[in-house]
Amino acid sequence: MTETFGRRLLRVCLALAISAVAFQTYACIATYSARHTAMPDNFGNFERVRAALPPASPDRPVSFMVVGDTRSKGAFEGLAEDIRASAPDFIVILGDWVDDGSPDQHAYFRQEASEYDFSCPVFFTPGNHDVDPRDYPLDRFETEYGPRNFSFVYKDSIFIFISNLDKRFSNEASLNYLQSFDPEKIAQYRNRFVFMHIPPWISPDIKERHTKDETKLVEIFQKLNINYVMAADFHGYNRTRSEGIEYIITGGGGARLDTTNGKQFHHAVSIRFDEKMLSEKILPAKSIFEVNDWVEYNSVVYIGPFIISHAYIVILINMIVLTALFLISRAGKQGKGRRIP
Repeated sequence: MTETFGRRLLRVCLALAISAVAFQTYACIATYSARHTAMPDNFGNFERVRAALPPASPDRPVSFMVVGDTRSKGAFEGLAEDIRASAPDFIVILGDWVDDGSPDQHAYFRQEASEYDFSCPVFFTPGNHDVDPRDYPLDRFETEYGPRNFSFVYKDSIFIFISNLDKRFSNEASLNYLQSFDPEKIAQYRNRFVFMHIPPWISPDIKERHTKDETKLVEIFQKLNINYVMAADFHGYNRTRSEGIEYIITGGGGARLDTTNGKQFHHAVSIRFDEKMLSEKILPAKSIFEVNDWVEYNSVVYIGPFIISHAYIVILINMIVLTALFLISRAGKQGKGRRIP
């Protein structure tokens, strides 16, 4: 039995069209599911999350993990396994956990967050990719993630989180928040940490990036006698000591690495301290690309939202294509073509 070349090609086209419709359906379902996925209860800067910190014990050191520029996929999935194995008291994500500030990017992150399976509190400092003045303003960030400027005291140390962003945003509220601390009172704490996304430019070994507030920030850090400033934005690792302050830049959580000044690597940073010591450990990670993650990400962030926003047009085009292929198939039964043995 033989089949004409035209009919065989038509069968292939029809199969592709049906597959396209099936994929569009999957993308819409994946987008709907992500949009209705709640953030894990232990994620965010809310008071209830801070209250979930494990009781400080004099018999064991405090341990926390810091990672920046994770971008929700790739290398961070491997890092998440190492972070879980380290069993930290809490985790800090130093911004840029999504590719751009859109609601569907954050929906995808919420969906992925449940897969990271972190049992400890997870805190955030907003990055320039996480927020957008129009599509995802800071007000919405605070509604979904909690305050952008906050602090807590844990094991005789203070942890201060601030929002420090690019020129699209005002950092005045963050500066005012820092200045609200009394230098004499804050001096009582053994360790004084500040977490932020964009650091002051303090080292020629990282890509030069300035903000108009950086000089003022450094002055405040010095006035408060801050010990450690932990930031990201630069996609790599750097440690610089300036005016008695340790600046640790850790932006290797998963985004494309910045190799402007040499090789870099994906990583997270573990900090452990007690009354006698403070140690830093780097957790390196491999770059990972998985097709299923890439498909899911693009389905939730781009394809599904586009189809949902243009549903009538997409349905009409699908109907026209499928109807045309069906009619051609019917007509082809009566036609003749070159026969393939």
